[in-house]
Amino acid sequence: MPARLKRLIALASAAGVVAAAFLVPLWHPAPGAAGPAESVRASKSTAPTIELSAAQLSALRIAAAETRSFPAEKTTVGSISFDEDPAIVQAESTLVAAASTLELTAKELSRVRSLGQANGIPLKELEQAVSAHETAEAALKAARDAVRALGKSDAEIDRMIAAGRIQNAPAGHAGHKWALANVAESDSVLVRAGQPLSLRVMAYPGRTFHGVVSRVYAAVDPTTHRVAVRAEIADPANELRAGMLADVSIRVREAIESPAVPANAAVREADGTTSVWVTTDRRHFAQRTVRTGERSEGWVQILEGLTPGELVVTDGAVFLSNMLQAPPGD
Repeated sequence: MPARLKRLIALASAAGVVAAAFLVPLWHPAPGAAGPAESVRASKSTAPTIELSAAQLSALRIAAAETRSFPAEKTTVGSISFDEDPAIVQAESTLVAAASTLELTAKELSRVRSLGQANGIPLKELEQAVSAHETAEAALKAARDAVRALGKSDAEIDRMIAAGRIQNAPAGHAGHKWALANVAESDSVLVRAGQPLSLRVMAYPGRTFHGVVSRVYAAVDPTTHRVAVRAEIADPANELRAGMLADVSIRVREAIESPAVPANAAVREADGTTSVWVTTDRRHFAQRTVRTGERSEGWVQILEGLTPGELVVTDGAVFLSNMLQAPPGD
């Protein structure tokens, strides 16, 4: 065998020994007790624990759970919109046109009825006038429903019909732009006009623009099961452009103080639960199931299972969970 190949085999063998020494925890079962993997599985119904060597501890980072403020926010995607919402403009235009058509058909029906068959108006023409008028009535009703679904009141609709023109859309104040967001149907009941929101666009990474919800549309999109939300965004430098995609966060409740851990400390387990690894002596580690809430700026809200001040593994928690799940002999 060539000398170079022998050296490579020797190096690979040495690396495997070192890796095995690091990956296997220091178990101390009583005489006659089950092996490491069996011991862990037997205790999993209580609080699985692991003892690590000094070399293994060097790969972990440990810190105390903190108390942090978590705003109750709902996140979604959206875009920067025009001052005049195209959907509203289209619906209002259809409404005004339908009202005009109904007025014309009503006049034609009245004319045909007043003349009657005695003046040479055939019955077929009367039937056509009645049909056209009924169709126009149905079209106007549908147009009213569409505008109402976009947040307009019946009084506003009546004023548009009486004026024969669409209502002027509220223009953003100087230094402001409009945004449209699509909120999940399940979250839409929490969103109200006047709530603060923030958004980020790809054109300005790291920048956050702030605004307020101005309208929550009444209809749910039957395809996406989302509700459109319109908001006014502060843009004093006139940087936002219509059509820009945005990540939107809407604050639906005031912030609350809760225990919190860094995102890396909360491990999503195979059974769907979330766990953290706690320690009191920085050598022995116990797995604990917790209930999590909001996530904000790299921190996870802990609703149950942990109190501020307890020591948790912040970097390396996944490594511990993997050790716990390792099959016998690994």
